[in-house]
Amino acid sequence: MLRLAIEAIRAAQPMPDVELSLCVSRQNDNFAALTALGEAAIGVDTFEHGIGAVLGAWRIPSIRKVLAAEIRRRRIGVVIELMPHVWSPFLISQLRMGGARYATIVHDAGAHPGDPTALVNSILGLAAARADRVITLSEAVTAQLRANGRIASEKIVTLFHPDLNYGPLPDRPPREPETPLRLVFLGRILPYKGLGLFVDAIEALRGGGIAVEVGVFGEGHLNAEGGRLEALGAEIINRWLSDDEIASILARYDVMVVSHVEASQSGVVAAAFGAGLPVVATPVGALPEQVEHGVAGLVADAVSAEALAAVTKRLALDRELYRALCEGVRARRDLRSVQRFVRECVRLADE
Repeated sequence: MLRLAIEAIRAAQPMPDVELSLCVSRQNDNFAALTALGEAAIGVDTFEHGIGAVLGAWRIPSIRKVLAAEIRRRRIGVVIELMPHVWSPFLISQLRMGGARYATIVHDAGAHPGDPTALVNSILGLAAARADRVITLSEAVTAQLRANGRIASEKIVTLFHPDLNYGPLPDRPPREPETPLRLVFLGRILPYKGLGLFVDAIEALRGGGIAVEVGVFGEGHLNAEGGRLEALGAEIINRWLSDDEIASILARYDVMVVSHVEASQSGVVAAAFGAGLPVVATPVGALPEQVEHGVAGLVADAVSAEALAAVTKRLALDRELYRALCEGVRARRDLRSVQRFVRECVRLADE
């Protein structure tokens, strides 16, 4: 999310009618990256670990004062929260006292299975319910929010997940005949991400004589899949990754595999597109609308290893299809750009 925030600031800099400031916790692991933003960055102290949400709550009054003062000083008209924070419900009234409208981006309509952040979903929902505008990144999430009825339907608008750019767009040469298709699984390893399904599909491909190479990168528990990945000769980095590491990974693989068994939209898909990488995905949540089957990737027919292996096999055997999907990713970059996202956010939040 900090990557998106920094890119949003940079995208707005050449816009004569838009001036953005960014407020972020000093406890963010990548806070040092904000020094390049100069006066545009506002740092506040929050907490480093989950228990700090309670033990550090004494900081909330000072944050309220800082935000209200900065809103007045910078003449900020709209505060757009890119990712709701557990303290957000306690800040909204002060934002409005400073003279700003409050909009929030809701990434998920419900909790993901096995995701520990689900414990605070009800608190985050309080902020969304009080917002002047609620922005979603997919029609699937919008439909879920409207169905559950906790947020006034007229406040909800749908945008899109912009590309995340971790480095320059690499030049992807045509795949050479007989070379293995290099498949990457990237991101936090949680139950709903479907790592077991991914490994099942890879074993099915290998069992069918399809040459693939595999990489798995991200923080989380590999469990039984760890040994199976080692047997497949996979490249594994099982920890939190820096931006530079993510850029390097995306540059040396051919296809991002998003094997979720449950999903909203995916930041991993956005990172893949930012690197010009086509995506193979399961048909859950907003993944089909984000990936666009046959344009920027392929969507499996079902949430199964067989279906996931079948669409991946098509890419492994059809180099022309792979080339066309790479071109499809590049051709729609402007529609998924951070510049367009910033303009749309500001327009919608200020209506």
